[in-house]
Amino acid sequence: MKKSKLDLTFAIIFVVLALLLNSYIIYHSCLSGEESGAVSRGVTKILENIINGIRPGTITETNYEAFVLFVRKGLGHFGAFFLSGLLTSSAVYFCLKDWIWYKNYLTILISFGGGMILASVTEIIQLNVAGRSGELLDVLLDLSGYALGMIIILVPLFIFLKRSSLK
Repeated sequence: MKKSKLDLTFAIIFVVLALLLNSYIIYHSCLSGEESGAVSRGVTKILENIINGIRPGTITETNYEAFVLFVRKGLGHFGAFFLSGLLTSSAVYFCLKDWIWYKNYLTILISFGGGMILASVTEIIQLNVAGRSGELLDVLLDLSGYALGMIIILVPLFIFLKRSSLK
């Protein structure tokens, strides 16, 4: 089957966005502990100012360390990989959209395999970077975000496709 122009456009857009985000994730894993910490502190400060600007006194000295952990782990790991799961799954889906019946299984396999490789590689890189450490917990957190992104994109798509094929 021939791809429609719209499907090809979506495939290109999602492939480019996924490559850019995944490249940034890999780049960030190559930063030294000091550089990565500076980025985290900068993001934390911006978010703290926004939150306290909207609702003063929300982020205080008492809960600041928990907020820093949320920014690093929740947004940095889970959030980045959640976006990666959304974009990568969309890219794979639109690239395989016109393949034969097993495209759905292939989309899931390729997408999740890519997420596993990305999460593992970023933590392995950190084992060799000054001031950083690769942690299994971070891989699991990354994969959780990635899997949720995949689910949010692929489940509605597959349900829609199943319903439209029954008509």
